[in-house]
Amino acid sequence: MIQRLASLSILSLCLLCVTSQGDETITRGNNLSVDVAADGRLIIDLAGDIWAIPAAGGDATRITDGLGSARRPRWSPDGLRVVYTVNAMQEQGLWVHDTSNQETLSISENSHFDLDPTWHPDGQRVTYASDRTGKGFDLWEVDLPTGLHWRLSSRPGDEMEPAWSADGKHLVYIHKTQDQWSLVLRRLGKREDVLVSGTDRLAAPTWRPDGSLITFWRDGDDGTTLDMVILSQPRLVRRYMDGEDYVTSPVSWLDKHRMFYSAGGVIRQRLFNAWSSRTVPFRATIDAAPAAVAKRQRRTLPRGGEPQGILVIHAAKLFDGIGGGYQQDRDIVIEGGRIKSVEAHADRPGLIVIDMGDLTVLPGYVDAQALLPLTADETTGPLLLAAGVTTIVADHPEAEHLNTVWSGKEFPGPRILPAADWSVSGYSGLADSMTPGLESLLQSRPARLIGFSDMIARRFSEPPSFDAGKTTVVLGSRPNGMPAGIALHAELRALVAAQLKPEQALRAAGVNAAAELGVDPTLGRLATGAVADLVFVDGDPLTDINAALNVVAVVRNGRFFSVAGLIDRAAARETVE
Repeated sequence: MIQRLASLSILSLCLLCVTSQGDETITRGNNLSVDVAADGRLIIDLAGDIWAIPAAGGDATRITDGLGSARRPRWSPDGLRVVYTVNAMQEQGLWVHDTSNQETLSISENSHFDLDPTWHPDGQRVTYASDRTGKGFDLWEVDLPTGLHWRLSSRPGDEMEPAWSADGKHLVYIHKTQDQWSLVLRRLGKREDVLVSGTDRLAAPTWRPDGSLITFWRDGDDGTTLDMVILSQPRLVRRYMDGEDYVTSPVSWLDKHRMFYSAGGVIRQRLFNAWSSRTVPFRATIDAAPAAVAKRQRRTLPRGGEPQGILVIHAAKLFDGIGGGYQQDRDIVIEGGRIKSVEAHADRPGLIVIDMGDLTVLPGYVDAQALLPLTADETTGPLLLAAGVTTIVADHPEAEHLNTVWSGKEFPGPRILPAADWSVSGYSGLADSMTPGLESLLQSRPARLIGFSDMIARRFSEPPSFDAGKTTVVLGSRPNGMPAGIALHAELRALVAAQLKPEQALRAAGVNAAAELGVDPTLGRLATGAVADLVFVDGDPLTDINAALNVVAVVRNGRFFSVAGLIDRAAARETVE
């Protein structure tokens, strides 16, 4: 299948060795994009950064450092600069790195989602795709000396992946509208010409340097193939190669005979008239981050504010956060802020028993990387709890104070784990303006209470999807730009849209996050010894993930709160102020 821009926080790497200092030497990479300069030097995206490789292969040199989501690098015609995309909260957009002076410049405007950069052969302009209107991608161009941007196309649907002919006169690109994909040629001074059209997905057109043909990737019923349009009269469409695990980044031509592409995690070189290709080897050494080592250690959650006594929750339907569907007719016995046991329902004279009727009981939601606005105060806590969020990893200057207040019963809220101490290396960050159900989410009561109604930016050219069998996803909402609480539910919907089952999405916001944070099994599950964080929802979230938003009540740190009571707490404080 065609592999497009997807979750940039999740990387699959093949490691050759680990040194005594913890450094990792990588000889393969997932979804590599490769480009070749005129002198034969290669450039790739690997482990979220951009790397240069000698012409014959060998040791890779890191050009960027610590970006985590740099993608699709392209050499300038003079081989001195590199343009690439970054899809991260603080550095989203297009960037140009000058290898002669090691300076890096952002060339995007505002926070628009820009991608697919390509150099104009004059070396002064970069053409790219951008969704600036929220109605689809158009082709844009920026003049680097002046910083001026202008639009090149405005058609219904998406225009993406532009590529210039070597003489800079003709432009080819991909156009998608509804389920129709087209390869479009715009010749200088002539009307646009549709070269290929159909329901097969098309990607990454590239000109052969002599202008005789255009290659492009096609994803059809028989798999992914590299096809070509021979620009003869009449024009001919032919298959060029198939049978490998291709990454559909543009093929890169060194000259009209030699081409480079990525397949099976390695760089491949092929002569145009040859029947086979060869591997270009590389080695990239990555320093192991101390935080990554610390993250794998067992950690202890901070405690405080637990109530005394025993509380029993009777759950007609319970999801324990681990798997296997629902458990029926269970009692959750809570003591001192922890779950003492989960047992069959029984009479318990002398104890406080809360019967939740036919509501579904889930572990409290965990956001492993959240955006907590600077305006958050004591009243924000109850509103986050009303969305079912009981633990967040976030930065905030008043985090210590809010943690103290939110651990109590007057203005309860989620526990805050400071991002500086509890950072995780991989999390989802998939939600964007194309996420199914986003509009209804933004009109929901939790969104209104949190005070967020704006449509978020588009961040992916196509909806991301996970490989079949992916089960270890960790939910982290910060990349989607929405505030904590509502952002988590946007991620849950995006995870299901990315082919996870609702149960897997809930585990991403539960046991998976707990394991990544090093606090499993005390968080993210309903089991003996776990913290007493529970969410009560109206509906069946294992069938419909949207039901996870229908929060009626929560237990946080062993204390029971109705959503109505949480809302009243926040409103009362705001009224007094």
